Amino acid sequence: MKIYLITPKNPESFWTLDRILPSLGKKCIFPNLSMPTVAALTPREHEIVLCDENVESVDFDTDADIVGVTGYVVHAERVIDILSRFRRRGKFVVAGGPLATLCPERLRAHADVLFVNEAEYTWPRFLKEYAAGTWQAEYRQEEKPDLKDSPAPRLDLIKAGKYRTLTLQFARGCPYQCEFCDIIVMYGRKPRTKSPAQILAEVEQIRLLGASNAFVVDDNFIGNKGEAAALLRVLAQWQEVHGYPLEFMTEVSINLSQDPELLKLMRRANFTTVFVGIESPRAQSLQEAHKTQNLRQSLVESVRSIQAAGIEVMAGMIVGFDGDDAAIFDEQFRFLQDAGIPVAMAGMLNAIPKTPLYERLKRAGRLAAESVGDQFVFTNVIPKGMSRAELYEGYRRLLRRLYGYRNYRRRAMRFILAHSRPERLSLPSRKDLGICLRVFWNCVLNAAPRRAWLTVSLVAETALRRPWALRRAVTFALLHKHLYEYMSETSRQLKVAARGFKAPGGCAAPSV
Repeated sequence: MKIYLITPKNPESFWTLDRILPSLGKKCIFPNLSMPTVAALTPREHEIVLCDENVESVDFDTDADIVGVTGYVVHAERVIDILSRFRRRGKFVVAGGPLATLCPERLRAHADVLFVNEAEYTWPRFLKEYAAGTWQAEYRQEEKPDLKDSPAPRLDLIKAGKYRTLTLQFARGCPYQCEFCDIIVMYGRKPRTKSPAQILAEVEQIRLLGASNAFVVDDNFIGNKGEAAALLRVLAQWQEVHGYPLEFMTEVSINLSQDPELLKLMRRANFTTVFVGIESPRAQSLQEAHKTQNLRQSLVESVRSIQAAGIEVMAGMIVGFDGDDAAIFDEQFRFLQDAGIPVAMAGMLNAIPKTPLYERLKRAGRLAAESVGDQFVFTNVIPKGMSRAELYEGYRRLLRRLYGYRNYRRRAMRFILAHSRPERLSLPSRKDLGICLRVFWNCVLNAAPRRAWLTVSLVAETALRRPWALRRAVTFALLHKHLYEYMSETSRQLKVAARGFKAPGGCAAPSV
């Protein structure tokens, strides 16, 4: 039997870095692990073809017996379109992933079979029942799978060379209970982990595929600190044996800063960047969101503790909590400047279906539109402490200030100058030199004066004061190109939305 598994194209966002991918010589930043994992769960007697629409076109004329589609809430329209087009061709179509788990009602009319929750156990069961002609319209995994039963994703089936970074997953679940978060809804509050041996096998696969960067996609890598520490010790040994071929990044909670031993282990294992959900510098907003782990000590000092270990902090920030008023935008800006966080994914609060926030706002009649999953352009939350026009205009001004040339440069240099000398100095690779040449062409020779100034000044000052951080300076210069251009486009959309809210009887998004 032939099975065709599709990952839909991501809509552009701060995350996708579309505008700098040509400079990196890549089509996409990193692959989604869903379909490679489903492929690994499939018995080898079946033929599996993976299609990631981010790097190739969907083959609507495939001769596959089963077509499967995954996706997040933000992919809803494209997932439905793909399912519908295959169904019109007479194909048997199935759907799963976060969209199917959080919004199954949106997909039932478009798929022959729906997979709700994780699929480690339900996908193999479906294949047997499909072969016997006894398949069901919905497979729902109620008990959380043991990740020791989750096989290494079939990264051999993806077009690995088209991604800048390859991916692996160590754990699912998070012990915290942030009101807006869908992770605890989908994966639970008890972190489940793979074994160090499983991860080493995946890491070795990534190395053999020629990647030099790996993203551990856990929503909180340190949700179980003991298991994380055990893995880090093994990874550090592997890195030493193999000459540190991989740089890792992952997502963590801010309490990493309170564990010096864990920070040391992350550096030894060559983790260079962490994404942290900081959300807000305002204690009232964090309390409202039940983000109590962010209230235990100064957020600025917490960030600096992580940075002092040589690890960059990327921040997730949110505006639009009930405790936010029009002053929050200045507070967010000052916090990020003071903390020296160059890259901040600042978005508006969104209520994702099935989260505690969604249920609370639904009861209060404060859901303005269906969840769009894109917190950078729209929100389905009617704010409490300001008007919708004030929220959109304030958020727009915040983005323009954050990614203005001089403000961004100040944050980047603050982080670079805080960099202590690394434990290991490595010569640039041929790949690094190629990227540097493309950056020089796109961000200096063939760029507007302000972009050329940002690039040259960042690199020159770093070369004089922190020469071991030159790669960081080049990376920050390149990242700004995407962040600034995407921010400018988003700003235009926000301006139109704010005008719509100001107009008599105006509504910038469809009401529920």
